[in-house]
Amino acid sequence: MANKPLIYIFGHKNPDTDSICSAIAYAELKKFQGHQAKPFRLGKINKETEFVLNYFDLPVPDYLPTIRTQISDLDIDLVEHLSPQLSLRTAWDKIKSTNIKVAAVVDENETLQGIVTLSDITSRFMDILSNTEALKVTPLKNIVKTLNAQLLAGSEKQFKPSGKAVIAAMTPDGMAPFVGQGDIVLVGNRKDSQLKSIEEGANCLIITCGGSVDEDVLRKAENNNCVIMRTGHDTYTVALLLNQSIPVEIVMAKDNLAVFHINDYIDEIKDEMLQSRHRAYPVVDNNNQIRGFITRYHLISKKDKQAILVDHNEASQSIDGLEQAQILEIIDHHRIGGIITGSPIYFKNEAVGSTATIVSGLYLDLKIEPAANIAGILCAAIISDTMHFKSPTSTGKDKYMADKMAKIANLDLDAFSGEMLDNSSSIKSMSPEEILYYDFKEFFLNKHKVGIGQITSSNISELDAAREGLLLYLNETLEKQDFHVLMMIISDPMRDGSEILFAEKEKGIVSRAFNADSADSSMFLEGVVSRKKQIVPFLNTVLQ
Repeated sequence: MANKPLIYIFGHKNPDTDSICSAIAYAELKKFQGHQAKPFRLGKINKETEFVLNYFDLPVPDYLPTIRTQISDLDIDLVEHLSPQLSLRTAWDKIKSTNIKVAAVVDENETLQGIVTLSDITSRFMDILSNTEALKVTPLKNIVKTLNAQLLAGSEKQFKPSGKAVIAAMTPDGMAPFVGQGDIVLVGNRKDSQLKSIEEGANCLIITCGGSVDEDVLRKAENNNCVIMRTGHDTYTVALLLNQSIPVEIVMAKDNLAVFHINDYIDEIKDEMLQSRHRAYPVVDNNNQIRGFITRYHLISKKDKQAILVDHNEASQSIDGLEQAQILEIIDHHRIGGIITGSPIYFKNEAVGSTATIVSGLYLDLKIEPAANIAGILCAAIISDTMHFKSPTSTGKDKYMADKMAKIANLDLDAFSGEMLDNSSSIKSMSPEEILYYDFKEFFLNKHKVGIGQITSSNISELDAAREGLLLYLNETLEKQDFHVLMMIISDPMRDGSEILFAEKEKGIVSRAFNADSADSSMFLEGVVSRKKQIVPFLNTVLQ
């Protein structure tokens, strides 16, 4: 299960109780089936949903702003992490074994310091004259390891080279012009050359070919803070290997690096990658710690996020970046909209009053009994979306599934419905924006953009107090967001109908749709409580 990709399950934007609870319950069902699934929300939950989740002690799903593909969704290359002091020789060996021939240089906290490639290392071998400065900062341990040498005298503390390396190929009396203070001298087993090098101020003697070193030479070296090591390599080989002991921080690229973040979106970094010639790009997290490298290959082989949509099937109501996701399933009870998928999917669409009714049925079909709290939220979602079975969208299956889930949750349907309405119906403290987007859906009806919000409230005085501000907000939003019709439905179970407030670009659309007068951009429609069945179809007819 751990190796399976995460399935993102979510309802529509401006989620209502049915959208949130169906996503939670269906994610639990997918987990029963062995999938790695997680519910998400596409907006702030309303007061009713908050009451339901608190009642059944369930957390609010995480907010998901987009489902666009990110670097974190890719199997990026995990590369070697090199310390800045590591020798070029060791770095070469480590990088050579990788596919992308690049490594990250990091500090003790795994924070990115730079990157190094094989070409960076080979370039250093061609630039011999610049190695003088590099040897100044080369750790003694690097040289000892690279040369496979034995340290005979001195320590890291005494190792303070000038950066210049000299081969003592001349007689001792001819060394003075070539050997200076702090130099590294490559010398054989000639004692006189060893002593002369120390006298001239050499900081380090490298005895090649496994040559011998007398005790008096070692004592003189100790007295003059001169380091001596012995290696079995010949002098020519030592001269070559010495440059390979230089620390990798000397050759690493550290300025103006093209670095990406693990949460960057692929569509935002693609152009930068395609326009440059870099082989690979480092990827870091919030702490600037290296997470791997991304290459152009990853853009070709990327795997999109997997998604299941519940309680909607129209792109305008869904998440940003849906076109980049792999839609696996849709579970819904609305009209079929315009979502296009790249391959056949499981599409469960039923003419019932709630998506939770469908999800409840899937539990029963699979002979899986949901946990009591999951059954409870399914029951709550059915009650909410069917307005306790008073909505014309309500069916016998809704009532049957609500009864089944209530029994599992040990819930009194009538008592719970009343308590849920009492805790969610007040609009007194809500702003016009909060009222409109409490349960808001966007439609495209014959190419006309239509927005419809809905809320339940039986307090007429609260509605009258909010009416003027809400109408003003509807007109402002109509213009700003280019809606053709923008409507707010305030459903009142006590009056068995809904107050309709609206703004429209073309005067008379709403009046014609419902054959009612609306001098003040509002009307009461008796018996109308369903957006899906009693509002949208009539607007669709008028807007043809």
